[in-house]
Amino acid sequence: MSKLKVVSLFAGVGGFDLGAESAGFEVIGQVEIDKKCQEILRRQFPDALLHDDVTTAIDWAKENDLIGKVDIVCGGFPCQDVSVAGKRAGIAGARSGLFWDAIQFAQEVKAQTIILENVPGLLSSNEGRDFGVVISAMADAGYSHIEWRVLDSQFFGVPQRRRRVFIVGSSRDLSGAPILIERQSVRGDSSQSNTEGKSLTGAIA
Repeated sequence: MSKLKVVSLFAGVGGFDLGAESAGFEVIGQVEIDKKCQEILRRQFPDALLHDDVTTAIDWAKENDLIGKVDIVCGGFPCQDVSVAGKRAGIAGARSGLFWDAIQFAQEVKAQTIILENVPGLLSSNEGRDFGVVISAMADAGYSHIEWRVLDSQFFGVPQRRRRVFIVGSSRDLSGAPILIERQSVRGDSSQSNTEGKSLTGAIA
């Protein structure tokens, strides 16, 4: 059985990519603008194609014959415009607005699944309307089965509190087969702290 093929956008130093490989997937492409991060990606993922600009990633995908060969597109799009610590320009901002390029890329390469990550502030940006725009845009692009959940890294083996909202959209009918399932407990966490750390979750189908 062939491995699912993944392209990582806003790849950073390859967090999503490591997770994908751990799950048995194959990372075939990465998009990252930061030069230092690119050095790390080249070293850690020498077989993956690397591009530097999400706004031109569709042309890059076409040039490298990736259309129709990508199963999953993932990435944490910039949070500056939706973070509660920023000016909250919202999804229309220059940085967080790169979300639109991610959606267009996934749609263009015909990926069946898109996985996005951002700060929890996305849920309240523009009084919640920006999150509604994100969900609607994903559905309009063909990813009609959508689930989201806020997860905290401290409950997954990382020694720090880092809450992020994860959104998974699929073009397949996954009725009765939820994607974002949280285990009742995680090794090393007390049941009390796990209860206190319960996440916001939602799903539409």
